[in-house]
Amino acid sequence: MLTTRPARVVAAEVWLATPAAALLFDPSRLGVEDRAGWDGLHTARRREDWASSRALLAAVPGADGHASSLSHSQGFAALARAPGQVAVGVDVEWLSTRDFVSMARTAYAPAEADELASLADAASLRERFYEAWTLKEAFAKALRLPLADALGQCRFTGADDVATARVPTSRPWSATVFAPRPQLRLAVVMVADDSAAVPSVLHTLEWPSGHAVAWRVVRRLAGGGGGPSGAARIGGWDPLRHRGHACAPSAT
Repeated sequence: MLTTRPARVVAAEVWLATPAAALLFDPSRLGVEDRAGWDGLHTARRREDWASSRALLAAVPGADGHASSLSHSQGFAALARAPGQVAVGVDVEWLSTRDFVSMARTAYAPAEADELASLADAASLRERFYEAWTLKEAFAKALRLPLADALGQCRFTGADDVATARVPTSRPWSATVFAPRPQLRLAVVMVADDSAAVPSVLHTLEWPSGHAVAWRVVRRLAGGGGGPSGAARIGGWDPLRHRGHACAPSAT
């Protein structure tokens, strides 16, 4: 009797530290270089962001041979980890009010700026701007691009099942934007040389609670994999599985 061996599931994870994590940060445990960086932070906001991110790094169990990416905003910190053959980027942003159309005219592609300018609803404009920004910054980290280049070269237009994207790589990639909180957006990008290596499962967790979570998914895209450089195979929603996964990190 022949049996079929189940396909290997390739998984990645993303952690979100809440502002409460900053209270668990202990500067006395820093090395000389990090301590100098800490002492050089002169605003409460920057110190809270730095403390949350370093507390998260210290608390999440290490994974040898894994790639990682870190981001922080308004006291929240995000840490993404993926198998070593996968390039990963993460960005988290608080939905602060800005002159979104002016910023898009300066940094985004013209089609993106035009689309944002067409939105009459202020809340929709804010959400769409940050959806694109987090994707662009996460791609900048995964592809090792200067942020200014990624803002202009990584392009995202449309919404829902008609979303389209263009990024400067022909390698297979997947990208997901979450809304862990109504006022927060978090994007994770994973890029690999082979489509089978792009993780098909993304575990989502929060700390200090250590609980598995199921954040709202705002947008999920996938592309690359044999197309010409700069072009992407586009889909509004791809089959990436999103799972909450419990793990108990050590205390900081």
